[in-house]
Amino acid sequence: MHAHFTDDSYIILTPAGVFEAFTGTKPNEQQQALQEIISAKSCPQVSTWANKYYREWLEDFSGNGWIEFLDNSLSAPNLPLDKFLPYVVASLSGTRRAAIGSNEGFCLARVGYTQEEADTLSVAAADFFDFLNRQQQRGWIIKDQAVSFFEQVDLLMPKTSFVFLWIDGSGYVLILDGEPLTNNRAFVELIWAIKTSGLRFETSEE
Repeated sequence: MHAHFTDDSYIILTPAGVFEAFTGTKPNEQQQALQEIISAKSCPQVSTWANKYYREWLEDFSGNGWIEFLDNSLSAPNLPLDKFLPYVVASLSGTRRAAIGSNEGFCLARVGYTQEEADTLSVAAADFFDFLNRQQQRGWIIKDQAVSFFEQVDLLMPKTSFVFLWIDGSGYVLILDGEPLTNNRAFVELIWAIKTSGLRFETSEE
């Protein structure tokens, strides 16, 4: 089944596309092409994106469920992470508790967690980030890196989940309490907010 799009169509990543694009420390050319889709203040049109990358890739990306085509443009979130996270937390966490940590163990934003809880989880997540990276270097490649922890041995509902992403050379961990809800547009918008955070600083200095 061929995707229907024109030069005037707009492109946006799906949640699966985010995982494909941002879970590796060294993205290949196609992963870089996917990252490009949420690298600006608005999603690109096909004609603009195809000036830099192979148009044929769009068929493959769409077939893999990594992108979708839109009739209208979408704008990147224009708020700092700590201000934007409250808007999307209900769509990301079954208990409306979430945090964003760095691979160095610092808490960058939190909702629902106390500062102490968020700091503790950020340090723990950084330890697991290091573990996964070491295993990758040894040849154990884990696709779509994430880990979950359970309070009940039936493993039906996780207590806490860590989702690991690499964005512009920096490691980020999305910490989610309860049921992790990443298969939605809110997840894409959160990663878009991280990816374009530098653009907001550039605008404020002009």
